[in-house]
Amino acid sequence: MLFDRILDMFRATKARHRAVLAPFPRNPKPSARSEAAGEIVAFFSVNSFYETEAARMVASAWRLGLSVHAWPFVSVGSWVRNASLKPTFLLKQREKRAGPLLYVDVDAVFHRDPWPVLVDLDCDIAVYRDRGRLVSATILINDTPAARHILELWKKRCDENPDIWDQVVLQEILDEDKASANPRFCEGQLPASFCWVFDRINNGTPERVYIEQLQASREISRAQARGKTRRSLKRRQERVRTIERILEENRQRLLR
Repeated sequence: MLFDRILDMFRATKARHRAVLAPFPRNPKPSARSEAAGEIVAFFSVNSFYETEAARMVASAWRLGLSVHAWPFVSVGSWVRNASLKPTFLLKQREKRAGPLLYVDVDAVFHRDPWPVLVDLDCDIAVYRDRGRLVSATILINDTPAARHILELWKKRCDENPDIWDQVVLQEILDEDKASANPRFCEGQLPASFCWVFDRINNGTPERVYIEQLQASREISRAQARGKTRRSLKRRQERVRTIERILEENRQRLLR
């Protein structure tokens, strides 16, 4: 009887995950580029599985008529320490590029062109917050002095504390400013559809998904994966296979 209850719970959980799974578009139409559209940037560690993640993301953007400037870097050790290099990378990109910048973690794919929505956000920086917790997987950085100052503060604190998760540091900076007597920064809010985790039930079911996060971090501890962690890894691997099959179909169709 206990086994039957566990099996029923497992089936119910699988059904809930399937219910929130948004289909990856098979034949998306490239969007007309707007003068207000900015540039998409990303970075990844060389000689790691993140190279494959980056190639997949670039392919998903290319079929929408989008280009991604993805730069490789040499790993500095742990996953958290690598992530702490994010503000350094973004500050360099902000200094060399004019207009809006969209940062996206490489373990993501594009469903739709995000710029028609992003160009209307009048802020210094826009992020997604999951029940109050800032998620730095997708960040809009507008071309403002305040945005540069945010990146400078973020870099300084990450350099001083490289073992603290980069998104925790950024949230502290923005929350401290918001609570101050004279806030200097304007933070915009990205919807879940710009940082949509493919199997997260509390994502909701947005009408349109723009950027899907594939949670490559699940691969890091795959050898020790057990129970719930192992099932979440299996869901990621199944989702990746589905997306890569659709991307390959698109590629083959263009070659005919």
